[in-house]
Amino acid sequence: MKTRNRRHLAEFLLATVTIFWGATFPIVKEAIEEVPVLCFLWVRFLFAAILLALFAGPKGFATLNKEGYLKGIFLGVLLFASYITQTYGLSLTTSSNTGFLTGLNVVWVSLLAGPILKKPPAPGAKIGVVCAVAGLFMLTWQGSFSINPGDALVSLCAFFVALHILGLDALTKGYDGRALAFVQIMTMAVLGAIGSYFFEPVSWPRVWSSSLIWALIITAVFATTYAFWVQTTFQKWTTPTRAALIYTLEPVFAAVFSIWLLSEKLSTIGWIGGALIVCGMVVAEALPARKPKST
Repeated sequence: MKTRNRRHLAEFLLATVTIFWGATFPIVKEAIEEVPVLCFLWVRFLFAAILLALFAGPKGFATLNKEGYLKGIFLGVLLFASYITQTYGLSLTTSSNTGFLTGLNVVWVSLLAGPILKKPPAPGAKIGVVCAVAGLFMLTWQGSFSINPGDALVSLCAFFVALHILGLDALTKGYDGRALAFVQIMTMAVLGAIGSYFFEPVSWPRVWSSSLIWALIITAVFATTYAFWVQTTFQKWTTPTRAALIYTLEPVFAAVFSIWLLSEKLSTIGWIGGALIVCGMVVAEALPARKPKST
């Protein structure tokens, strides 16, 4: 497959992932009203890990050596940190806010790509940060200068998401995407189970309502198994900055599904703030880096 066609395929698949991620915000918000956060997360990740193990098979796992497993565990820890901050944040704020604020990872990718991947940040990254911070202030405005703890947690989630995006670019080459995705998801399942056992009243759902079952199916199959297989397998066919820009579609879908499924509403200033955040994400990647002067 030609490099250009391969990149287009990868970017199309990454775009489909954002649809499922966006849809999960209102679904998870309702699910964690029935079971504790860590309980829901570790059961979701366990189901997804089983599917990925079956999907990978012996040939997939044969590509992993000790270093590959360690890389997968490291990426899994980053993912777990992003999910735990996002899910707890979601329980304290609206799903629309969560979707928009999670998208701030595109700004972090721009800022961190230089020191981590030795790529200098584009000039647009600075403009993007200003737009995103202004948008964050407007989106979280509650009539005072205090910030909702849920919004702060989701903003922290965006940082961990950015580290994971950069990690996928740097650490996944040479490994089967399904097997490496399994290691990541299984790491999250183990961490979630340990946390749920020590810090929550129940670690396994006592009542399996139809809404909880559907939430686990949708999040485990589409938003986890499919999504992280695509990320781990295809993101390396494009650049981290282009991938991060594609992921800005996630808050757009999150807002759409939240308004549709939960009848949530954003104030006018909230919509303007969300628009500024999205503009910040786009500007951070749209302006090219300055070319070094020839000597």
